[in-house]
Amino acid sequence: MTTATDPTELPDDWWTAAECAAYLGIARGTWTAYVAREQAPAPDRMFGRSPAWRPKTVKTWAQSRPRHSK
Repeated sequence: MTTATDPTELPDDWWTAAECAAYLGIARGTWTAYVAREQAPAPDRMFGRSPAWRPKTVKTWAQSRPRHSK
């Protein structure tokens, strides 16, 4: 398991909310709203106060959406 030495940095194999949104082509606020409304997967892990998702989690969720673009 990779660990971050700086608590503000995530390991490369985890995505932040901004990275999830960028992958999906949506605003970061849209992604966080989806998560808050439980319309998107809950974070796989918290790094301090920063939620993080495995890329596979987001990609699998995106593929299962009725109107996915990726």
